Amino acid sequence: MSRVNINSRDDEWLKENSNNLAGESFSQEDPEQPTQARADTSDEETASSESLAENVSTPMQNYLKHLYRLDLLTPEEEHTTTCLLRELEEKIIALLQKRGVTLVDLRSEGVEQRGSTGAYDHGLIIAKATELLETGKISQRDRSSLQNLMKRFKAQRKKLIQCNLRLVIAIAKRFRNPSVPFIDLIQEGNVGLMKAIERFKPQMGYRFSTYAYWWIQQEIQLTLRRNDDMVRQPANVQDDLRNIYRAINQVRSEGLPASDENIAKQTGLDLERVQSLLKLPGPTGSLDDPISDDQSSTRLDYAPANELFNTDELVSNQELAQRLRDAVAKLPPRQRTVLSLRYGLISDRDCSFRVIGEQLGLSQERARQLHSDALRQLKRQWR
Repeated sequence: MSRVNINSRDDEWLKENSNNLAGESFSQEDPEQPTQARADTSDEETASSESLAENVSTPMQNYLKHLYRLDLLTPEEEHTTTCLLRELEEKIIALLQKRGVTLVDLRSEGVEQRGSTGAYDHGLIIAKATELLETGKISQRDRSSLQNLMKRFKAQRKKLIQCNLRLVIAIAKRFRNPSVPFIDLIQEGNVGLMKAIERFKPQMGYRFSTYAYWWIQQEIQLTLRRNDDMVRQPANVQDDLRNIYRAINQVRSEGLPASDENIAKQTGLDLERVQSLLKLPGPTGSLDDPISDDQSSTRLDYAPANELFNTDELVSNQELAQRLRDAVAKLPPRQRTVLSLRYGLISDRDCSFRVIGEQLGLSQERARQLHSDALRQLKRQWR
């Protein structure tokens, strides 16, 4: 997919949002106003309007305004930039290897496990080069060469990133979701753009925007999956569920019942797979989410009370437990000890009369007698 086509479709949207939303309407000229009258407008009023426009602009709107001012690269400029970036990257890596930095230290996380794709983490390259320059363990000639390479490398990388930020906006618009702010989708898409820059090989003959599209889309989709629900499900499960829900709508639009068999036929999944996925619990929601237009009522207001945490019952149980402790404390020491051991009031573990007798040096029958006497005295106290 070509970036040029995408941006041509979205230029109007980008310009509209960067102007109208950013408050520039405060400083726009009135087309009905005479030319001479517009020319007589004082510089002070113009400066005041521009200041007001800046004050009402949000970070998102300022970001869109900045993007609209950036020029896009032509296919020839894009190819030249990516080739130069790869060339500078190879020279910097060669200098780092000369000073003992291994290639594994410059790999992106997880690349070795997936099988080397020749991708190096630009953040690690910059960090290792900066560390080498700060340590001073490098000759003056290599230092000057590395500094020059790093300056050109950062400039070309920044140029390639900025000229493709509109592509990220165009892709992020397709995945707008209430669960994730739009600015967060753009940020994740920018991460995917930088990953694409690290992995792109211009010698393959493809446009960079075509290659970057997949990486940007993948990062945005992963973000939506991570924020989809509190209980995260595997990516393949989420993909199958989306296909099932899409198939349900398709089947119903054709006037057919949304049975498991029709859904399985529409999605191409096994019937058992469809049935097991449909049994999964639905998405969770916050009890504080408003359920009315005035946001005065929440889900929690209509949640049934749990008898386990009934306040009146909890207070009654606490009062009963305190009265029981006071009654046991009035018993003779030996009876109190037997009762505490028997019902686990000391160690939270019930003991048999044999164990109680062994601990107190009594027979099993004597321990039983003391237990009976203690219970009789407690009954008298409760009458």
